[in-house]
Amino acid sequence: MWAMNETAVPRFGDFSRLGDRARREGRLLVVLVSQHDCPYCELIKAEIIRPMIKARDFADSILLGEIFIDEGEQVVDFQGNRVPAADFARRYGFFVTPTLLFLGPDGKELVKQMVGINTVEMYFHYVSQSIEEGLKLLQGQVS
Repeated sequence: MWAMNETAVPRFGDFSRLGDRARREGRLLVVLVSQHDCPYCELIKAEIIRPMIKARDFADSILLGEIFIDEGEQVVDFQGNRVPAADFARRYGFFVTPTLLFLGPDGKELVKQMVGINTVEMYFHYVSQSIEEGLKLLQGQVS
């Protein structure tokens, strides 16, 4: 379908540690909620996420990664508890993949999540806007 790009999307597993790192470095967490065998997830990764990583867009201000909510997938939440990844995502009102979450170091959702994908041509613009808004809110929390 889409050519595989050699740029890997980091896989998030321990949000307790990620939150600590985000707090230390003043970064926003951008989380792609994904599933295996999800063509729209692959589309977002191929057209938006991997190019962002490769170009180092926002490299100094965000931690960008992916969680899979398929059965058996687990993550460590912000409180240090191992939970099913789908349960973790549902805490944010998640209901469909792909979804992008914009979280502060404490796990608080700072910007409205982006659900699904409509217009690929405009998606990067909307992601950038959400990141900029999240960073402003994050700076307000830190100041």
